[in-house]
Amino acid sequence: MGTDAGPAWPVSGDAGLIPGLLVIAPDQADERSTPVYDWLVVGRECAGVDDRRRVVIDDPAISRTHLELWLDHERDQAWLTDRSTNGTRINGQRMERSMPVQIKPGDRVRLGGIELQFRSRRFTTVTTERRSETVREIAVADMVMVVGDILSFSTIAEYTDDRVLLHNIDRLYAELRQGLFRHHGTLSNYVGDAFFATWEIAAVPDAVTAAVDFAVEAVDVVTRVAPGLELRDPAGQPVRMGWGVACGQAAMSLLTGMLVSVLGDTTNVAFRLSGIAGRDGRPDVLVTDAVHRAAATGFTFTPPQAVQLKGRSQAVQALGASRR
Repeated sequence: MGTDAGPAWPVSGDAGLIPGLLVIAPDQADERSTPVYDWLVVGRECAGVDDRRRVVIDDPAISRTHLELWLDHERDQAWLTDRSTNGTRINGQRMERSMPVQIKPGDRVRLGGIELQFRSRRFTTVTTERRSETVREIAVADMVMVVGDILSFSTIAEYTDDRVLLHNIDRLYAELRQGLFRHHGTLSNYVGDAFFATWEIAAVPDAVTAAVDFAVEAVDVVTRVAPGLELRDPAGQPVRMGWGVACGQAAMSLLTGMLVSVLGDTTNVAFRLSGIAGRDGRPDVLVTDAVHRAAATGFTFTPPQAVQLKGRSQAVQALGASRR
């Protein structure tokens, strides 16, 4: 792990010009600090942010853009917003993603294995109101969804210690997130065994092909990583995952620019396909006929079959997908 945290504590001649500091590893021998003038971004990359307004921390548990710190000089307030995948804690309490939270001098923030502290002689005015610019937006867009589902997860969870389960799922999904990043997808959410990724067709070139490529690669990732995990299915074998890929219109719920949820029939189809993929002799990756038609060459598809998915009155034409 490494950090690029800018200069240390300012010399006395500059102290009056710097309204606040963000300190890495506070009270430790390797404590470092960076000035906060108005806005500061903390993350693994902080792409597009100039050096004066970013703290780069090389830690795989930290998101590319993990959190933002804003100083409201007029109101004498400081605000912290979590933008991460793995979450952020302030004074031990987990923050709600994309919801600005007021931060006061002395408050401590934890992201991954890193602790930060906000220090200032200002920004002590306390308010119980959320910032007015935090608004929820709804949009409808053409999207591709990929959902991964662990086979026999309920049984595995029943007989596995919760901490062991979480640690191993985190290890597996960390590998999958790396592949998702390479294929320009967005991790919408994962709860339990459901790994849910999305591509907005208008924003990502060849989004359908990228999504199928990720799903096919994900099978190889699980095959490689699973034997080293402590999780085993009821037959004592390494875990496997089924993958469903669907494309079409979906309603997106956003909060201050961050994707929160994706709803609609296409989403339901992707989840249902993942629940039958890899079972009863089916391929590990199942795609809809619309995905098959839109994907570029480079894949091998099985003949389409009509499958009846739970909760839908109409059958779906599904095909197995693999690398050519």
